[in-house]
Amino acid sequence: MRIVHIATEFAPIAKAGGLGEVILGLSRELCRIGHEVEVILPKYDFIPHSSLQRVSLEVPDFKCFEKGQLHANAMWSAECEGIPLHLLEARHPAGYFHRGKIYGCDDDTARFLYFSRAAAEYLKRTDRPIDILHLHDWHSALAALFARDVFRLPVKAIALSIHNAAYQGKCAVWDLDYIGLPGQKHLTKDAFQDDDPAHPSLINILKGGLAYADAIVAVSPTYAKEILTPEYGYGLDPTFRKLEKKLVGILNGLDLKFWDPEKDRSISAHFKAKDPIETILNAKGQNRAALAKRFSLPAASRPWVGTITRLAYQKGPELIEAALLETIRLGGVFILLGSAPSPELRAHFENLKSRCKGQALLHFEYDEALAHEVYAALDFLVLPSRYEPCGLSQMIAMRYGTLPIARATGGHLDTIFDCDDPNIPSPKRNGFLFRNYSEPAQIEALRRAIDRFKKNPALLHALIKNGMSADWSWAKPAREYERLFLQLLRNTANR
Repeated sequence: MRIVHIATEFAPIAKAGGLGEVILGLSRELCRIGHEVEVILPKYDFIPHSSLQRVSLEVPDFKCFEKGQLHANAMWSAECEGIPLHLLEARHPAGYFHRGKIYGCDDDTARFLYFSRAAAEYLKRTDRPIDILHLHDWHSALAALFARDVFRLPVKAIALSIHNAAYQGKCAVWDLDYIGLPGQKHLTKDAFQDDDPAHPSLINILKGGLAYADAIVAVSPTYAKEILTPEYGYGLDPTFRKLEKKLVGILNGLDLKFWDPEKDRSISAHFKAKDPIETILNAKGQNRAALAKRFSLPAASRPWVGTITRLAYQKGPELIEAALLETIRLGGVFILLGSAPSPELRAHFENLKSRCKGQALLHFEYDEALAHEVYAALDFLVLPSRYEPCGLSQMIAMRYGTLPIARATGGHLDTIFDCDDPNIPSPKRNGFLFRNYSEPAQIEALRRAIDRFKKNPALLHALIKNGMSADWSWAKPAREYERLFLQLLRNTANR
């Protein structure tokens, strides 16, 4: 099959969260099992040229319509991590992809609608048959409409993956007009009209993409069920229920080449799942000692707890704060690594940082190398998300011998199995879960974990081995995608 992704992220060159790693890992595994995979990505100004191979100017100039004008673009071809890329250089006067970042601009709607149209314009120009056009979240969802109705591309089937249903690309009718689509025509209940009855004039880009897609893929089986409910559908649950027959849940995998404690160049001491537990613990101790020395933290005989995340609403910043304070009260060390998009929240955690000096490390800029070091050093990783479509952090943590303490939602429920759940076979147990999104529920799980650390290390050692021994690779998920795609092609052939 020829599979073309249109996406806004691709690790390691353009990564804001887990999406970039998903595109890389899935593409690499689909290539490995024999499919032709390509990724169309904006040519951001921060992409390091040194990370690209076989760079060439594929299409020197082609035009894309916006606001009554034709704007120049070029398409570059390259390879990264063995995956063929098409990098869209948008020569737009607004410098859409020359902002030094992927998201967070006031004109994100215009930027990504333009990207969706320009990507489709490029595919129209090349006019090569595509078996599967794979789109990701609202940022490229509009390409489904361009592919089907506007340019009538030689695409057999379209899949749209939902990595986070809370972000839907809501905009005005005229935003579609600007990109050359009759906005009022598409403002219908079966297409782009937002499901919120209080805002019937809003365009919902994600909803429109769902209508045009042949398959909708939620990034974990549990999340596929959750988005059918008002709590997790974020206003789109009526549409998800209506389109449930084409909705599937496929759990994300982990790129084991990128996250490999046996060969990771960022960590001080290496280890692997097959090592004796004593070897694993010794290596983790060396990694912990290296961080302790670097950041003046106590290392010996106390639990190290932490989180690697964005301090955003979804991730539960108030519960992260509660975990930090409780860990210190219980004599542990806490590490927070992650960005704080909100200035107010950043200021609040900066104040916590000054209060917890010597007992905690709070680092507010994401640092890839440091993230690897932290995963290798921690005993426990706290993940108190309000919702978690899949989550990669818990898989990474377990691969590095760190046990998750997580809220039971989304992909957490598909990957974490509580050590005290009698319904779970002992060889599968690998962490600690709590159900309610509340401080008491999380504190109870944290105390259970630290109590085991102090009183029952043998149990923790078994959990560590269970987590490290699990198959977190893309092998199984990629085969599930392959089966889905082949079924879509059979359906197309029978139309």
